[in-house]
Amino acid sequence: MINQVGGFRLRTFLTLCASSLLFLILGPLGAWGSTYYVSTSGSDSNSGTSTSQPFRTIAKGVKPLRPGDTLYIRGGVWTERIDLMTPNTNGTSGGYIKIAGYPGEQVTIRYADTAGGYGPIKARGTRGYLIFENLILDGVNMPSNTGWLIRDGNHHFILRNLEIKNFKATALGIIANDIQIINCKIHDNISPINQAGYRHYGIYFNRGSNGLIQGSQIYRNDGGGVQVFPGPVSNLVIRNNAIYSNNTMTTSPIGGIILQGTSSSSISSTKIYNNLVYKNGSASDAGPASGIHIGDYSSGTKVLNNTVYGNRNYGVVVGSKASSTAIQNNITYGNGKNYYSYGSGTAFSNNITVDPKFVSTSSSNFQLQSSSPAVNKGVSLSSVVNDYRNFPRPKGSSHDIGGYENY
Repeated sequence: MINQVGGFRLRTFLTLCASSLLFLILGPLGAWGSTYYVSTSGSDSNSGTSTSQPFRTIAKGVKPLRPGDTLYIRGGVWTERIDLMTPNTNGTSGGYIKIAGYPGEQVTIRYADTAGGYGPIKARGTRGYLIFENLILDGVNMPSNTGWLIRDGNHHFILRNLEIKNFKATALGIIANDIQIINCKIHDNISPINQAGYRHYGIYFNRGSNGLIQGSQIYRNDGGGVQVFPGPVSNLVIRNNAIYSNNTMTTSPIGGIILQGTSSSSISSTKIYNNLVYKNGSASDAGPASGIHIGDYSSGTKVLNNTVYGNRNYGVVVGSKASSTAIQNNITYGNGKNYYSYGSGTAFSNNITVDPKFVSTSSSNFQLQSSSPAVNKGVSLSSVVNDYRNFPRPKGSSHDIGGYENY
């Protein structure tokens, strides 16, 4: 029988254990946070804390945000910028601030940037731990050369389920650490001037570390899909994306993905896997667009289990000053040329250039027929545990080659 003192101690111990467990699962209490709402039918004199009492402006909704808080923007077309610099809005590692479109509603930010060049979201400087989710960023009213730049000390941004389109600029420029781009659509961003310096891309990863581009569709961007240049860039992961129909500029050599460092800044330890990279440079006026280009001054790059099809120039090319590149388990078929490698120390194995028997190239269905020569012919890679659809690998005796595991 437990006496009162012992019982008290036991209950206290169990309470502390439970509290510690909740802390580990949920993070600091700040992560629970408050929720605010803005709506085109709201009023800035409302409390903003319920769907029936929303604020009217995004600026009013941003003002009270503290670490762990969420701001939901209700459906509609908004011509107001999301400004996190006035006031100085910042999350913490244990309490991200989330700004999101209300679930199930279409929220379009169509801001016209007449000064400052910040783009639709003004959040530069040493601020971080921010989530942007379920928003359409439409640059149709933006001036030339104004996209969204994540820079000047920004860090720990999560961009999730965004659509970024119609900018007369690179849609998304990154000079920052710990930036994640997940399940986004980045498309139809144009270059009004067909010359060097105005080759606008879907994503321009200029420099930073620990970046992630995952599960996104990047297509019909005039200058190219993803440019990583000039660095330094380290530990960037590009996986499970569909990157296609980019490059309509005769002056642009960028197709699907290109890494290119310089003699003074390198691109190191990049992982590119489970991507579908196809039909880049297919426009009649396109430049020499390759599918995946591992350029000079890159080191330790891994190009694994990608499907690279129908690109104007090379499927996969490795530059002469690239080093320690691994090219494994890739399907490279139907490109202008399939492979070209100069790089020192390139490990090249279990790739195919023969007809892989896709289900349908005309409908861009790159799943494998059961008779495909890619089935069970890859090397087993512990670092690639799923396929493009996140189905487990391998299904059979070994990894299938390409982005899809045959199910």
